[in-house]
Amino acid sequence: MNSFINKFNPFQTIAGYNQVNELKNFILTDTCIVTMKDIWELYHNRFPKNTDVYFVHTLEEIELEKEIKKFSNYKMIIGFGGGQALDIAKYFSWKCNLSLFQFPTSISVDAVFGHRSGIRRGGNVNYIGWAIPECVFIDYEIIQSAPLVFNYSGIGDVFCFYTGVLDWQFANKKNKCEQKWQYNQELATQSLKYVDDLLLSVEHIKVMNENAIDAIIRAHQWGGNSFFSSGWNPRHIEGIEHFFFYNLEYLTNKKFIHGQPVCLGFVLGCLLHNKLEDKFINFFKSLDFDFSPNAMNISWDHIDSTLSTLKNYIEKNHLWYGIGNEFEYSKGIVEKLKATVDSFN
Repeated sequence: MNSFINKFNPFQTIAGYNQVNELKNFILTDTCIVTMKDIWELYHNRFPKNTDVYFVHTLEEIELEKEIKKFSNYKMIIGFGGGQALDIAKYFSWKCNLSLFQFPTSISVDAVFGHRSGIRRGGNVNYIGWAIPECVFIDYEIIQSAPLVFNYSGIGDVFCFYTGVLDWQFANKKNKCEQKWQYNQELATQSLKYVDDLLLSVEHIKVMNENAIDAIIRAHQWGGNSFFSSGWNPRHIEGIEHFFFYNLEYLTNKKFIHGQPVCLGFVLGCLLHNKLEDKFINFFKSLDFDFSPNAMNISWDHIDSTLSTLKNYIEKNHLWYGIGNEFEYSKGIVEKLKATVDSFN
């Protein structure tokens, strides 16, 4: 059993096997499980028969506000599932002042290690609230049972450190850094270290063994908690790759496996910065991880629309300055992105 405790991870995190069976030892009658229907179908028999369950069906704040009264009689909430379940568990924990425990069933996103909830307001992503879990449980068996595409997706929320730092450096050279988020080489260097650590773990990631899970978790912990501990500074962990994802989601009104569009946005960011290094190309070629539009059930026309409106989306939503503020859309950018992604498969 591993405990991931360091100065950048204030969340008590326990990793091991058979962790799901620990939950029944402290689930009380005033506890609610926040999850998804497909996840609950797989694991409901691991919980007491009379367990109360809330199925996530929306991320829109205006709809979530209507659900708050359902949690008035609970004292504890457990997020059990992927990023959406974990974010909504945080949201209701914050709104209703409930004790929170988190149990990710895959490592597709770093939501479990963030204090804020990624909800939607009119289709746009907003991070709000404040919730700290009493414990995060990592069950290797359950995570390894998830489809590989979900766990490979977690790569996106690590590689985004690289493009985030590139955008930060770009803004710094242009004297466009926000006053509260001036360039910090120490933060940038630490973020890039986690990227390199993940690249070195590629053989473990192929089979998603314990070493791979630990490497992704440690990077996610750094991302979530350094955001908080550096004064809510997102610069070293997120940039154009997430802005691309936010705009794509907004335009298509579609829910994605988080890391697929983020990885596509990562490649875009590398191309725009002219920094798509061989180490990333070789990494993607070695994995059977498809994040092409076809794999996301969309088309390259959707990508074209996303790129043609990206600069406007960034400026309209007052997102931090980076390469996206200055790139000029052209069909050539779409074609170059497509050719690059096709070369990985």
